[in-house]
Amino acid sequence: MKTLLLAAACVMLVATPASACRGTAEYPETAAQLAKSGLPEAQKEEYIKKLEQGEKLHHRGHELNDADLRKESLKILDDIRAKIAK
Repeated sequence: MKTLLLAAACVMLVATPASACRGTAEYPETAAQLAKSGLPEAQKEEYIKKLEQGEKLHHRGHELNDADLRKESLKILDDIRAKIAK
């Protein structure tokens, strides 16, 4: 029984970093990619505004513990990442 509890505790410790929210890391990464991209300046500015709105929404989702807000923010993030990749 002790071994089972110890194993469960170890699994939880190892799994915790993997469950971190991807938006926390990907918003700054995407901003850096956008800054380095060869897109026209007007398009970059448009994407930067959308990225900032998405990141604010993401932080608000964490503050309120609102999964729907975080999902909406990740849709914005994914949309911008797709456009940069083209």
